[in-house]
Amino acid sequence: MEVLGKYWLRRILARISGITVYEGQEAHTGMPVMILKGAQGEPVKGEGVLALLETLPEAWVLEWPLGAVPLSQYLGVAEESRLRGWLEALTRTLLALKARGVAFAPVPELCLVKGKRLWLGGVGAKGLEGDPEKALVALARALAADWEAFPLRGRLEALERGEARLEDLLAPEARGEAPKEAPEPVKPEEPPKPPPKRLVVEPVEEVVPAPSSPPEEAEKTPSRPRVIRIEERDEPPFPLVEPSRPQNRRALLALLLLFALLGLLGLFLRPRPTPAQGYAMEFRTDPPTARAEVILLEVPEGSRMAPGQSFTVPGRVEFDQKGVYRLRIRVPGRDPVDYLLEVPGPPLTIKVR
Repeated sequence: MEVLGKYWLRRILARISGITVYEGQEAHTGMPVMILKGAQGEPVKGEGVLALLETLPEAWVLEWPLGAVPLSQYLGVAEESRLRGWLEALTRTLLALKARGVAFAPVPELCLVKGKRLWLGGVGAKGLEGDPEKALVALARALAADWEAFPLRGRLEALERGEARLEDLLAPEARGEAPKEAPEPVKPEEPPKPPPKRLVVEPVEEVVPAPSSPPEEAEKTPSRPRVIRIEERDEPPFPLVEPSRPQNRRALLALLLLFALLGLLGLFLRPRPTPAQGYAMEFRTDPPTARAEVILLEVPEGSRMAPGQSFTVPGRVEFDQKGVYRLRIRVPGRDPVDYLLEVPGPPLTIKVR
């Protein structure tokens, strides 16, 4: 794995006009970054643009929002509703850059998305300038799962031919909103009509005489209860047997004491296991109530830990070998993040935003 300063270059995303775009990672904190090796020019700041973290002599280091992925992962599979939201966000950013005199041609590898949010990387770098209208149409055509059935295809093709403007993509009818209808004239209120008279009808219950019950028979005089007397006998009905006293109590106590001494002696003479040589790493979460799963992907040479082994954090994890471990961190409801952990090292905090 290539290293640039304090950053690991994990993989190449694209090569554009002498600029190599990397997905990178800060070695100590594990923070994901976008690195543009060979970028020259003046970085542009603004809404919808990746923030510049550091300028190296040979590269730009840009912020990579946690959980964001390159737009190139959705080539040919973007559904209509999701593509509409991305095009609207991209159009707003391109209009803001155009108002500042910056002409930027976005490509899928330089666009990061998370939900409906979208960020552009490399704005201001030499070699990435171009016609934003044509680049936007080419990007939409590459992303759409069904370009022929896409509702905005006509407007985008007109934009490509120069017959429309970027502002037309933000019109209400382009976003699928129905035009507002004119309010109906208010009619004068008529005086309320008196409620119609209603007849009050109450049900009357019919009284049905109860059938005469036959004369009850005279209650019989209860008989006198029987009394059973139980008397205790002076002598028990069974013979009493008294327990015999143990005669060899002293011998029994001595035998028990001997067994106890033998048990203590065996406990002290038992060989103690040698403590395992390992390196404990502290994993924390922010907020502390959050839970995460850490999965081993790659281990350094000489380690006996098997890839695929998982741990639940926060907590301490024992590693048996020094070196760099490649981990995958999973949090429920979030996209997984790969991380390179150097053992031994400071505690690692997983922030759940």
